Amino acid sequence: MSAKVCAMFAGQSVQESGMGRDLLAVPAARAVIERLKPSLGPDLEELLTTTPDGVLARTLNAQRAIHASHVAHWLAWRAANPGVELDGAVGHSMGVVAALVAVDAMSVEDSGAFIAARARAFSDCCASFPEPMGLAAVSADDFQDVADSVAEVPGVSVALWNTIGRGTLGGTLAALEAYAAKARAEDWPVKIKILKVEGPYHTEAFAAAKEPMRAALERLTISRPRAPVFMGTSGRAETDPARIKELLVEQATACERHLEAVRAAYAAGCRRFVEVSFRPQPVTWLSEQLVDAQGGRLSGVEASAISTAEIRG
Repeated sequence: MSAKVCAMFAGQSVQESGMGRDLLAVPAARAVIERLKPSLGPDLEELLTTTPDGVLARTLNAQRAIHASHVAHWLAWRAANPGVELDGAVGHSMGVVAALVAVDAMSVEDSGAFIAARARAFSDCCASFPEPMGLAAVSADDFQDVADSVAEVPGVSVALWNTIGRGTLGGTLAALEAYAAKARAEDWPVKIKILKVEGPYHTEAFAAAKEPMRAALERLTISRPRAPVFMGTSGRAETDPARIKELLVEQATACERHLEAVRAAYAAGCRRFVEVSFRPQPVTWLSEQLVDAQGGRLSGVEASAISTAEIRG
């Protein structure tokens, strides 16, 4: 197989109980999981196979399991398709670490060490909140209208901007509920769903996570990637190792501009987007991201969602 593709990796929230059970039956994938156990913990296999959804959803567990799944899926698929070359990689939120592995900017082992530090730092922040905090998924015809509206409700900020019409707001649960109440009272054309998460990722509530993440990165190596990584923290192509490290730290509190990152990948020439996962997600958003001013899909875009079953052969 000979092709150039842009790899895609999802963020936190795609976890589900048993997510890696079939994956571990793939020898190339199991070998990757074994390489990650020293950094991600001896319970990694349990997280991927038998941990119930409620426990797996905890920040510390979800990030470790998702990253292991991402890297094992991707490297197993690449092993079966040695002719594939990358012209870019996009990672949604924490998925950017797997993207760095895909473009050979980070080793499997170092990626596991960073995710372990990130998951612990994020989990510690969640445990420190003096009142319940979280995220709310919001959809509208144009998410810019949602972004403009947050100033009307103190304590709410944009955390993730995923597509033209969809994103996520973060804040205290009281503030998010106040936003939802105002939207209902004033009949705003939006749909709002409070998410079952431990905290408002990508907001200032996670400022305390930056220092342990920075300390972890000082011990690890990031090389110049073989292809650009399109990062949501900046919304653009990144190739400089020092800048990538700083953006990984800033990601804790910066709005995740995933829509901009995907559009930057298209602008740079990426046309075939591939996601290999037990449950592909960001590749399914392309029809809501890569469109023209009239809402028509941009030319040449191919989206491939490859499941665990397909890499098992």
